[in-house]
Amino acid sequence: MLSVLNHVRRQQDIRATEIDKVDMHLSFRPGDIVKALVLSLGDARAYHLSTAKNELDVVSAESTAGSVMVPISWTEMQCPLTAQIQQRKVAKVGG
Repeated sequence: MLSVLNHVRRQQDIRATEIDKVDMHLSFRPGDIVKALVLSLGDARAYHLSTAKNELDVVSAESTAGSVMVPISWTEMQCPLTAQIQQRKVAKVGG
């Protein structure tokens, strides 16, 4: 299910290991499509989400050039038009 929603992700809910090394702005950006686990419904303004598993986090992102970026590692995505590389916590998809 694809939904746009207000959410809260705490630093400790981004990754399962090395939590103290998580840099939130390098893990995801506004507009990214993420796969996440709902921890709680939070309050009327936001859900509390976790992406602390390999198969969770960014599944799709758009580059500044407007192109869908391609995952090139678990921590980077690349624009196929400009070859610009951006940091993300990329979800492990597929087998």
